Amino acid sequence: MLARILLLTVLGGIIAGLIGGALAWLIHRIQLLAGGLEVIHPVVAAGLGGVLAGAGWWLLRRHGPVRGVEDTLLTDDRLPLRRTVADALLQILAVGSGVSLGREQAPRQASAAVLDALARRFTVPVEARRLLIGAAAGAGLAAVYNVPLAGLLFAVEVLPGRRTWRSVAVAALMSAIATVTAWLIMGIRPIYRFPEVAFDVTTLAWLAAAVPLTVVAGRGFLALVGLVQRHGVSSPAWLPLTVGVATAGVVAVSFVLPGVTGNGELIVRTAFDADSPAWVFLALLVAKPLLTAFSLGSGAVGGTLTPALAVGAALGGLVGVLVGVDPGLVAVFALIGAAGVLAVMQQSPLFAAVIAWELTWAPWWTLPLLVVVAVAAYGVDRWVRSAAAGRQP
Repeated sequence: MLARILLLTVLGGIIAGLIGGALAWLIHRIQLLAGGLEVIHPVVAAGLGGVLAGAGWWLLRRHGPVRGVEDTLLTDDRLPLRRTVADALLQILAVGSGVSLGREQAPRQASAAVLDALARRFTVPVEARRLLIGAAAGAGLAAVYNVPLAGLLFAVEVLPGRRTWRSVAVAALMSAIATVTAWLIMGIRPIYRFPEVAFDVTTLAWLAAAVPLTVVAGRGFLALVGLVQRHGVSSPAWLPLTVGVATAGVVAVSFVLPGVTGNGELIVRTAFDADSPAWVFLALLVAKPLLTAFSLGSGAVGGTLTPALAVGAALGGLVGVLVGVDPGLVAVFALIGAAGVLAVMQQSPLFAAVIAWELTWAPWWTLPLLVVVAVAAYGVDRWVRSAAAGRQP
């Protein structure tokens, strides 16, 4: 049994790396195509991409919802390979066309579906199969963003399941192999270029202020997501229209406020470059959660991890510009804000701190600060929610 698990761990890392690298390449090509069609206006091209994605989701959901990785880990029901991979590809099409969602969910679920199928083919017991599926989901995340430690933490901290030394070892090995495999396609580089900056005591003042501010921003974002999940589009027949309108709408807004499309990478880059006025950061801080909620409400599927990072980065960038710190410190303020908001959104502080650092390869001295703000924001958020629950009749 140990040999089978080791074999599937290695295979899973290679498969997740190829999936993550291939999907990252594909979304880049879709973005180039959507923005480079000279005979079609970008808003129309985005709408067409959204219509195609919505039509695909309509075909998939006519026979019921697409099962998620978390559902399979909790119930041990099969993760349908073709339906799950098709859903992942539709997510890439929608995000590449411009809908305001993250791309990280697609490689997670595609990698997990392949490992589920392989583990069942190798007749791996239920508990070991769950371990492999969770590790594959983390490895898919690690591959698409070049974040092996975050992939490990996602598998053992974010996903449901038992935390054992064996699960940590399997997730660590699979994430490492997936990351190295993806280098063959994506190269060895961080997602974001972070400026060289030295520690400044001003950062400690922002660290204290960031905790309540990121809790408010994260809780507000979560409230919007919960609202649209309760009242969003429920009939699959409407998906071609609603997803098309949402995608075209987000791209239309981007002509006034660049950076709101897709997973929000441009917002984070703007915060790290620190060459934008305060009103831009304020507008992005408001617009990104609203457009992400709008996209989810349309019935589109995608991640909220990178939009949460973008919102936190906009918050930190806004404060840094208003305070008037040096451009390099504005980037640090943005990074701290990103970790705090993500910790609240994901309810996983170590994961939030590590992925914020790995995405940037920021100076080592920033990592303890990211851990502090993420743990503190998570703790304050839990205290607020517990107090609110205690006041309910």
